[in-house]
Amino acid sequence: MGRLTLIYDRMSLKFTNSDYFCSLMDRKKFVLIVWMLLAVAGAWAQVQGDAKCISIMGAPLEGPDSVFIPVFEQAGFVQAHPEEPEEDTYYFAGDFYGIKSSVMVNVDEKTKLLSSVIVECGPYRTRELYDRNQKYLIGRLQREWGNFSAKGDGSLYLLNDYGYIQESQILHENGANSIRYFYLNSSPYYKDAANMGLKGQVQEVITQNPVMEGDIVHFSETGVQEADELVDRKYNSAGYLVSASMIEQNGGKSHLTYEYDSDNCLVKRTLTNSTTGIRSVNEYRYNTSFEIIQQSLKAFSKENECVLSITMKNDLSERDDNGNWTKNKVQLTYWEKGQRSQINQVEQTRVISYWDE
Repeated sequence: MGRLTLIYDRMSLKFTNSDYFCSLMDRKKFVLIVWMLLAVAGAWAQVQGDAKCISIMGAPLEGPDSVFIPVFEQAGFVQAHPEEPEEDTYYFAGDFYGIKSSVMVNVDEKTKLLSSVIVECGPYRTRELYDRNQKYLIGRLQREWGNFSAKGDGSLYLLNDYGYIQESQILHENGANSIRYFYLNSSPYYKDAANMGLKGQVQEVITQNPVMEGDIVHFSETGVQEADELVDRKYNSAGYLVSASMIEQNGGKSHLTYEYDSDNCLVKRTLTNSTTGIRSVNEYRYNTSFEIIQQSLKAFSKENECVLSITMKNDLSERDDNGNWTKNKVQLTYWEKGQRSQINQVEQTRVISYWDE
């Protein structure tokens, strides 16, 4: 916004010093242009990043077309419509970190969710221009994602918990060169597994000695937890659950709400029974790897009196290749109204299977 203000100030000074050369219509056009620039900056500010999803310039690369098309447009890309489009493919044009580019978005044939993105900058007829833009772009990407590694074919790549980015050179028949970036999303769109501190395309989790969770938990290929008692689910545009209902044993429903921090980590889950007035609140704390290191459960009566408190502190000692824990020691503190607190230790192991195995 500061740069736009500077442009506005300089242009205003020019108009002030040459009023007799400018008509009123010129001034109106200038003000309109400035407001258009501010509108573009405002649209860019609306693009919401997600620390648990790979992205382009803060635009998350996930979801159905109803989600990713508006996000791409907010980031400044314009949708293109070629005469012979490929099935399950979307096309855009715009500036990739300030460099003119074409963008192709591939959608999974089965789920219809975004799966990969190809960005192509160029073609460049001179090696000097290619080298300059390549150096600039890889510098921007490494500042954002960390250092890239070299492959045997000369391309560069980066792999993290949520996706893969590869930079490669494209040689055209006329001798020109283009810079190509391939983005592969490896995180599910719906974040029910992420709300449990899990990473990757999790299909099933089997836990020995579970505490405040089921011993067997299943997830769909799109990331939705398969639980018949959880109904009326509402997700936000980033795939995070914001509200739902829980079917009780007597057939009634309790209402669930979910709250997240700036990294989209679930920090509070509240279950309210509208019949009894009892409310239970789960709260979660994470480490820098988005693993749950502590969680608590407090139950409140309809008079808002705390009648039960359970606190779990996790000591995660072993993990699988996806970074999900497989061995954990829990320090469990239990308190119930009218009784003394009890402290126990529970050793847990779990086996995790994945959709992409």
